[in-house]
Amino acid sequence: MYKLLNAGFSRLMKNKIFWCVLIITIVFAICSLIFQYDQEVRFSSFGPSSSPTEKLLLNFVVFIIFFIALFISLLVGTEYSDGTIRNKIIAGHSRKNIYLSNLIISITVGILIELLYLLIISLIAIPLFGGIDMPLNEFGFLLLDTIVVIITYCSIFNFISLICSSITISTTICMILTIVLMLMAILSQTGSILLNILPSGQALQIAWENLRVDANIESMSLYLVALFTIINSLGIYLFNIKEIK
Repeated sequence: MYKLLNAGFSRLMKNKIFWCVLIITIVFAICSLIFQYDQEVRFSSFGPSSSPTEKLLLNFVVFIIFFIALFISLLVGTEYSDGTIRNKIIAGHSRKNIYLSNLIISITVGILIELLYLLIISLIAIPLFGGIDMPLNEFGFLLLDTIVVIITYCSIFNFISLICSSITISTTICMILTIVLMLMAILSQTGSILLNILPSGQALQIAWENLRVDANIESMSLYLVALFTIINSLGIYLFNIKEIK
């Protein structure tokens, strides 16, 4: 496992897709700050609202899903097309370790993207707009659930990308699934249990203040832990029996 991770992270540092995603994240953070500043200038006279910094820090969870869907599907798909996965198997690495090493790398990148965004927003938004309004423990739970949502989505996209060896098909499925899950969450705003079970539903609850009134963040995270376990158990099983040419 160590050799797989070491080689995987070494390739990651040379991966153009990885650096492009980081650059896009920086640009997105700056554009979000500009947009929020414009909103504050335009509508500040209409009375107080929730902290702009709070909004900026929590809203990204809805958008990062698309970033990691594209990154993971392209990364794993490239490993298939380059023969890297086949070579790992030939070299004697177990399929379970190959699956888990790709999962760990995907999760690491997903969390790194989130932390990069949070860092940029914190450094600029806090001096510009001030701090957050909600209690720190509540805000901390929301950030923790954000990480759980990211980890769950990484496991979903890693599952799809490793089970489907075509880079075109896996990327298409990941992007379409992302949109479908988000639409299902939006349509479930009235209180359906789907809003708590779906990772997209939890992402919306984190990002949209009006959906958080009755949200139990601790139990919501447990739903995703269960989903994470099921997806990866099934993924390892299917990857073990998959024919790799």
